[in-house]
Amino acid sequence: MTVNVGVIGVGMIGQDHIRRLTTVLAGARVVAVSDVDVARAGSVAPEGASVHGSGQELIADPDVDAVVVTSWGPSHEEYVLAGIAAGKQVFCEKPLATTREACERILDAEVAAGRR
Repeated sequence: MTVNVGVIGVGMIGQDHIRRLTTVLAGARVVAVSDVDVARAGSVAPEGASVHGSGQELIADPDVDAVVVTSWGPSHEEYVLAGIAAGKQVFCEKPLATTREACERILDAEVAAGRR
């Protein structure tokens, strides 16, 4: 089984996750990327991957099974909550969120969705 992954944020950390997902891990394929710098997203996207203008568009992409969030820390909550709401598996780089309240909202959303 192959998991189709979308990566939100393609700075150094995002690019390292793309590298690992495409060259180190078995069973994963990067099918979509997004970044506030769309040109950079296009330049680092693996061959055949779609480039989205926003993280929300990437999460809504039906070809994306799982989301890796490596964007700017204050944007993590929005993307993690959207990924959970969309029923996608979500991996978030640290920080999970920038406030205790935001982290609690994420945890509450995971529990409500039946996830751990």
